[in-house]
Amino acid sequence: MTSSPAFPRAAAIEATLELVAERCADPTPLVYARLFAAHPQMEVHFWRDTNGAVKGEMLARTFSAILDFVGERRYADHMIGTEMVTHEGYDIPREIFATFFGVIRDTVRDILGPDWSATSELAWAELLVEIDHYVLKTPRSDISNAYYQQLLANFEAQPGAS
Repeated sequence: MTSSPAFPRAAAIEATLELVAERCADPTPLVYARLFAAHPQMEVHFWRDTNGAVKGEMLARTFSAILDFVGERRYADHMIGTEMVTHEGYDIPREIFATFFGVIRDTVRDILGPDWSATSELAWAELLVEIDHYVLKTPRSDISNAYYQQLLANFEAQPGAS
């Protein structure tokens, strides 16, 4: 039994990504050039990625997460929050982490050129709003707040917790 997609404009997002795959063998350099142009301070975090493999893997995982997010949503909604916290550990501010999806959208738009439609624009705009919802509800790991303090207190109250 197949379930309907979690995102009502899934087909439009999928269509844009399929066209990108047909037209651009590797969008990684385009995506990261745009990211570094908008946030030059992020480029230093990739100093070990001398052949682009890390950037390529990150982009591939993000594309996969986007497809899951608009599809059955088996993991992507949780992955966004988890990866945001993980990236905070790499000193990537969540405010910049969250912009990556918009950077992808803008790059996809450029690759598609005249084939980028009003439908594509609307679908991606709505997708980014929905992703931002998950970004905003993810508790910050870099500051203490009442929500986090309650989770920690609940955990510490469990038998065997340190």
